[in-house]
Amino acid sequence: MEFYESFMKFSFADSDVFCIEADPLVVNSTGQKACECVVLLSPRVAFIEAKASAPKEVASSVFMDEIKRKFADSLRLFNEIKNKQHGDEAFNRLPIRLRELSIDPQSYLICLIVHGHQLDWLVGLQDAFRDAMREVVTEWNIQDSNVRVYNEETALESKLIVAYIPKEERDSVRETDAKSNMSAEKAKEWFHLHNTNL
Repeated sequence: MEFYESFMKFSFADSDVFCIEADPLVVNSTGQKACECVVLLSPRVAFIEAKASAPKEVASSVFMDEIKRKFADSLRLFNEIKNKQHGDEAFNRLPIRLRELSIDPQSYLICLIVHGHQLDWLVGLQDAFRDAMREVVTEWNIQDSNVRVYNEETALESKLIVAYIPKEERDSVRETDAKSNMSAEKAKEWFHLHNTNL
């Protein structure tokens, strides 16, 4: 499965990835938040959230509160689905390997990828992110070292993404409305045109 988010291209085996943000339990809810996807990176399971930017002042409570909420809701919802608390229909929307494997929450990875974030800002963002997630990781018994921040370059090195659009070319794939968000169609065309595996 391939998808495009925050100027980055993701590609995982269909049997390994659950696009939780697009699941009906999120889409049709009022107030439910979710990260982009949950993916099996054997032997671990990664919860991945992608952002097109982050404030330089990483202690921003609004930014961190939103991220924390997405991961907290995703952890709870994924485990509810896996334990069939939302019924067989929701359980069967999980890809086969995530359905079949017994997964210890201690092995979860919490991954935040921020496109365009400078390398020398990542340490500060990492510290702020771990502080913000403290209550969540304690609840799930996840180690601090499993809470990680990447930019597009380090995400590519870690094989969380397969390609990215350089910062200086992002305007070419933005939506034309006032929000200036990435257009998935334009991003797909850009990656096809450049046939890139950066």
